[in-house]
Amino acid sequence: MTKHIPIGLTMVGLIALIIWPLTGQAVVMSAENSVQEKIFMAVDAGGSLADATIYALNPDGSGQAPIFDFHGQPKDPRGGVWGLRLVGDELYFHSDHADLYTPASRNLFRIPIDGAWLDQITPGPHAGDWNQPCPCGTVTGHVRQSNGLPWGAAPVYLSGVGSTNSNPDGSFRFDNVPQGPRWIVAYRPGNSSIYDAESISVTPGNTLDVQLVPDTSGRMEFEYPARWGDRIYYRYKSTAIQWTTLDFAAPVEVYKTSGFCTGIPTVDGFDVAPSSGTLAILNLQRGCGVGDTEHQGLYLADKDGGNLRLLVNMLADYNCSDTGVPEGVFWSPDERFIAFNALYAGNAVIVVFDASTGAYLGGVSYAATWDDTYGLDLFGWSPDGRWLLYLVHRYRIAEPEQRTLAKIPVAANGALDLQGIVGLVNNPDIAAATWG
Repeated sequence: MTKHIPIGLTMVGLIALIIWPLTGQAVVMSAENSVQEKIFMAVDAGGSLADATIYALNPDGSGQAPIFDFHGQPKDPRGGVWGLRLVGDELYFHSDHADLYTPASRNLFRIPIDGAWLDQITPGPHAGDWNQPCPCGTVTGHVRQSNGLPWGAAPVYLSGVGSTNSNPDGSFRFDNVPQGPRWIVAYRPGNSSIYDAESISVTPGNTLDVQLVPDTSGRMEFEYPARWGDRIYYRYKSTAIQWTTLDFAAPVEVYKTSGFCTGIPTVDGFDVAPSSGTLAILNLQRGCGVGDTEHQGLYLADKDGGNLRLLVNMLADYNCSDTGVPEGVFWSPDERFIAFNALYAGNAVIVVFDASTGAYLGGVSYAATWDDTYGLDLFGWSPDGRWLLYLVHRYRIAEPEQRTLAKIPVAANGALDLQGIVGLVNNPDIAAATWG
């Protein structure tokens, strides 16, 4: 059954003006929860390039302790962390870490909750760990312009091995390359947005010659990993939902956008239900007009992408904006509710809907004032389904942006308790979080 987001006073009534910074009484957790449950939070270093550290903290915001950063990685000591999710004792996320070694600007990763190792899980050729032992081969080749002339000083990256610049005649060489599949990528000098990439497989004792012509723009993007069983679902370039496995199975596409006027034009967010595997897909684009119900709204689909149906019709309400923040779609642990964030009447909102009927159950927003505006990122549910974890951005004229990680209680009927909001951490560089 399709439901509309309520219009007018019903929605306006959930707007809550919150004075910055958020404060509140810490929630008293049971002894069991205080030991088992943790919030994991990614905080960027705040420089020109993303450089995130992941922290573990208690559900009341106390006890922050760093568990992981990229500083010890062999070829790229930095990287951002976005789309953070906890599944069992592993954290999944996407990052730009070491992205120049692949044709993707965003890749999928996992780490254990103690941060002891890092595993890139993007589907496709994989070099495995850095500094693998031999048997080895050799990789040679040339970087050329589209007219056939050599391109000197072009950066060439070989995954799992290292990088070099092409010689004046365009040639390059990598010795002692461990056997197996890997990416080789060349970029135009001074322009890492134009590239050529080849999937190669190195065999021991042999020399593999590769010709690269960096004329391609638009790098791949693998984002927002969500594990369900053996499958790892992810969003591909906002146009598709695919899944792979930890064995690097070839990508399986379960949903692909089908054009501006013939189907859902973008995947602005998605989640996979923890038990059934049902997909929730958020599209914020209006499409071709008010009468086009194939566009703006929240959709459900089977785990393999079939039986697509509209659950929440956002197009029917002119207050619903066609912009928003991706990643903010989350099934509740018991699959009764779906929460997501969007823009409504010019304000950022987090809303909860009944996953069976599409009925609106509750929401929260932060009302703009003459000098303050707000943004919201939704990070998901607590393991017991009694809280939503989210990030508040405050933008004030002539001041730096401020961010607060917060949580809001969720009643048994899906309503949100605006009086129970608890601010956990104030930090302008919070980038992602998850609770488990």
